Amino acid sequence: GVDLTRNYAKIATNHGDRSGTSSMTAWAALSTMVHLIAIAMWLGGIVFFLVVSGPAVHELEPHIAIKTMNQARIGLENLAWIAIGLLLLTGIVNLLARLPPTGSMFSRAFAIVLSVKIILFGAMVLHHGLQVFKYAPTIAQLTADLPRGLNAWPEPLLSHWRRWFLLLKINAALGPIVVLLSLALVKN
Repeated sequence: GVDLTRNYAKIATNHGDRSGTSSMTAWAALSTMVHLIAIAMWLGGIVFFLVVSGPAVHELEPHIAIKTMNQARIGLENLAWIAIGLLLLTGIVNLLARLPPTGSMFSRAFAIVLSVKIILFGAMVLHHGLQVFKYAPTIAQLTADLPRGLNAWPEPLLSHWRRWFLLLKINAALGPIVVLLSLALVKN
């Protein structure tokens, strides 16, 4: 955590630095801080869902567990869309702030790392879109149609939840890689 904070603080102090001295603007500092908060929101929400919410519902009666998971899913998806929007906006601002002086180009290594980061971020957004637009409507409908006195999770609902969770786990694996690529961009 501390090293990650220091490295991102390094991002903040290097924005707009063309002459070797720190000339970061308040807007660039704010953009970097919001970017960090958005990363924490999205990845923190994913980890919380996987480590706390998911396992906790196993202790509840199936009917209550299913409704609780559905409400938690809605909250995570909304939080993730806010974080994704902030990451896109602040990522563009941060990249523009790091543009080399006119006539210069990014180094080849920087361009490769940035490209891989953007592709992986795009994959994460795609996975989130599949969760929200492919699996969530069915999960919501099956949850709304639950019969009273349910003793076990219905198989069709459980099947959709498994697919939804698989995408969440993939994003949980990709997220730290994207963060590490961000740190590589700072050092480049």
